[in-house]
Amino acid sequence: MFCSLCDAWLTGSNRTDRASLPRLWTFRPILFQKIFQFSMSSSVDIDAPRSRVWSAIKNAAEWPRWSNVCTDVWDVPASGIGEVGSKFGFRLRMGGRKVPFNVTVSRVVADQLIEWRSSKFSITAVRTISIETQGDGCRVVDTKSFKSPFLPIGIAYPRWLITRMTNAWLDELKIESERTS
Repeated sequence: MFCSLCDAWLTGSNRTDRASLPRLWTFRPILFQKIFQFSMSSSVDIDAPRSRVWSAIKNAAEWPRWSNVCTDVWDVPASGIGEVGSKFGFRLRMGGRKVPFNVTVSRVVADQLIEWRSSKFSITAVRTISIETQGDGCRVVDTKSFKSPFLPIGIAYPRWLITRMTNAWLDELKIESERTS
């Protein structure tokens, strides 16, 4: 009986009437969604014009110069990373190790937003960096979404490490942008 309930739920077949399933089973898709995906966001206020911050983000080849989180960047287009379809790679310092990532830019709104995607170990990550004008400065919001069809990343992924890295990179972006203003 238990296996047939699982089979019915997983395959979506009508062999078992959902109304007869225990209440827990009706919430299972929500439970799976929380286990196999999650999002997180951090932000920083920067006392520099949005165009200056955008320039620091777009010029990925310079990231290792001003960021301790990003140790290496490769295959950056000459025009920077501000075009949809641009592909480039970078290495991040994660928990004492240098981990490489290859990404593809999937969305750009010049001077306002850039989004890229990458996949590693069956985990698809989407990173969106947006810049909002605030008075004479701006706020940068860095949002990351992670999804895996196999790994329970919603319960066993080092969010604390990603948060620490993101906040460090945003703080370094702030220093770089304000230094050059």
